[in-house]
Amino acid sequence: MDTEKIKTLETDLATAKNPKEKTDALNALAFEIRNTATNRSIELSKEAQNISSQINYPEGKAAALNNEGFCYVQITNYELALEKCFEAFALFEETKNEKGIALAHYNLCLIYQRIGVHNLALEHISKAFSYHQKMNDKFEMARCCMQLGFLYGWLGDNETSIEVYNKGLDYSREINNRAIEAAIIMGTGQTYMQMKNYEMGRENLLKSMEIREQIKDWRGYAASMNSLMTLCYETGEFEEAEKLSLKGLKLAKELGDKMGISRFVVDLGKIYLKQGKLKEAEEAILQALDTARKINLKMVVPTAHFFLSEIYKQKGDYKKALEFYQVFHESKEEMFSTENAVKAKSMQLTEKIENAQREAEINRLKNVELKNAYDEIAEKNKDITDSINYAKRIQHALLSSDTLLKEFLQEYFVLFKPKDIVSGDFYWSVKKDNAFYLAVCDSTGHGVPGAFMSLLNMSFLNEAINEKNISECNEIFNYVRNRLIESFIDDGAKDGMEGVLLKITGQKENLKIEFAAAHNGPVLIKNGNLLELPYDKMSVGEGDKKNSFAQHTIDLQKGDTLYLYTDGYADQFGGDRQKKFKYKQLYETLAANSHLPMALQKQNLEEAFENWKGNNPQTDDVLIVGIKA
Repeated sequence: MDTEKIKTLETDLATAKNPKEKTDALNALAFEIRNTATNRSIELSKEAQNISSQINYPEGKAAALNNEGFCYVQITNYELALEKCFEAFALFEETKNEKGIALAHYNLCLIYQRIGVHNLALEHISKAFSYHQKMNDKFEMARCCMQLGFLYGWLGDNETSIEVYNKGLDYSREINNRAIEAAIIMGTGQTYMQMKNYEMGRENLLKSMEIREQIKDWRGYAASMNSLMTLCYETGEFEEAEKLSLKGLKLAKELGDKMGISRFVVDLGKIYLKQGKLKEAEEAILQALDTARKINLKMVVPTAHFFLSEIYKQKGDYKKALEFYQVFHESKEEMFSTENAVKAKSMQLTEKIENAQREAEINRLKNVELKNAYDEIAEKNKDITDSINYAKRIQHALLSSDTLLKEFLQEYFVLFKPKDIVSGDFYWSVKKDNAFYLAVCDSTGHGVPGAFMSLLNMSFLNEAINEKNISECNEIFNYVRNRLIESFIDDGAKDGMEGVLLKITGQKENLKIEFAAAHNGPVLIKNGNLLELPYDKMSVGEGDKKNSFAQHTIDLQKGDTLYLYTDGYADQFGGDRQKKFKYKQLYETLAANSHLPMALQKQNLEEAFENWKGNNPQTDDVLIVGIKA
């Protein structure tokens, strides 16, 4: 913490000559203390917003909102963080403040990163980098590289992660910013750890600690020390890991960093547990839990209860072990619910900004009659649109979460582009016993009718697996078909779905996959060769055929890529001759991109789709899921 700078900013605030100067001074001080005195930073930001509203100073209000949003990220109130950052984003766009827009994108990246929606995090940080690159702001470009490096590492693309970190390192050294340099070196060390290159990981983490000690960045020093402790734990150096945790805990207490205290105490408990020191482990975990509850650090709660369950299991007290395990499970579910709530809030706020932008465009139109007609139509359709948007939030909450997919898959991407607000296509997953089920399906219809069918289909899949305990994919499809026929028996409709259901077991790099496929065959790319896998030429629902679906098995080995898709991509009209894209061209596109990181494959597929579609309307819902071992 730069105490001299804070004293100067306090003086600037006290001597501000007018409301605008006071707003700027409040924002500057709030920004400087956002990590060290978060609650006070929030208060200063709110005061700056009040003054800005009184004097009609949108730039000042936007900066205050953006800072307040960052503070809510720090205290894990992600829903409120989203609300403030989106509000700031709208004001920055309204005032055409490109630096502000970029900073808002950065904060949105942090929020999505924390809740595990890494595709949106990557999208926002890439946009932030583009803005800063345009302004040649190397300080901010270096900060963006930190986040990009982390995200590529999380996605399993370690080579790109190191490459981006090195680019950020160049920027930080060009501007001689040692604080960012140290942070990037720490990130590089963490990626090497992920690659199991512990020698390079240790070298980078020690270098990061050395720089942070030189510049007296003690919070950063503690963070680097925590990563080094993790490395020692992973390499079996438990005594050294214990020393580092105790040293880090002492430093966190001196800094008054309650989040750091909680983090180090959990790690200390984990180390004690590994060493068989059950009493010390229990005391440490209970202390971490108490600290986490006081500062509302929800992410620590499941971990702490899991370790307490393990401690009591080793003690032989299975009743208490079970109690703590149940709380662990409940707290994980609570976090999952919070994640879905934040996703829904994100959709709502995105929609609000888009609506505001459309309204602003209409207001610019000279034809007042057209504006009045729009208002009349909008008013008449408001209730319907609101209901559909609410349905969209419900549908998205039921789709498979990144958290669940990441738990079972090494690398993957999901390209999901509904034709309308809601979709007949869906991707759904569930964990049952030691297996992971993933369905990629196309329900009859699109828009509202398709969405209703998708909800019904997901419900019947869940019923088959979780209530009827059916474990084989073909029998699950047989069950869903019977339930659909029963549901529509009165009107004889041939509604249902086409798609693929996978049952996945084994390790992430060597997956055993059983599957059933209805009118939709997955493709496998192995050693550069594309293989079309078998499927049944009948839908899940009423139809001419009532045969049992076939069960198939494949082993997905390291380097293999499996693609599941619906017909929307191949059926899209476009190109120079306004024809369908077709499956042949889809397969060629998949094969040409299969060697790339999954995030880049998704980006290339989306660009190819948009280029082909051009100005044509989207023909159908689009869904492609890629899985790499």
